[in-house]
Amino acid sequence: MLKKFWLGQTPMWFNVWILGVVFFRLLIIGMIFGLDALGLFNDAGGFAIMAYISLPIYIIWGVATWRSAQIYKGRKLWSSLTELFVIVKCGGAILSIFLGSSFLI
Repeated sequence: MLKKFWLGQTPMWFNVWILGVVFFRLLIIGMIFGLDALGLFNDAGGFAIMAYISLPIYIIWGVATWRSAQIYKGRKLWSSLTELFVIVKCGGAILSIFLGSSFLI
């Protein structure tokens, strides 16, 4: 399953909607509650911790979703929008490390 995901052989809609939208929202909410329960969620420190934890997940998701968009057989528009979505999501995750704000959400 992970090998198929990494190679982009999973459906593009699953990568974008289920993982890219729903999973990452739940991940961010879970990290906020977890860091708040541990007392580590203050103004800038909490978002920095969240960025460092989630960056590898965003990169793995971005590579797999990009590959899925490359082999997508449907309309080119959806493939292009998916690639743009990957750039925005992964770029926001990388930017949040440097700027220290909540580009993850």
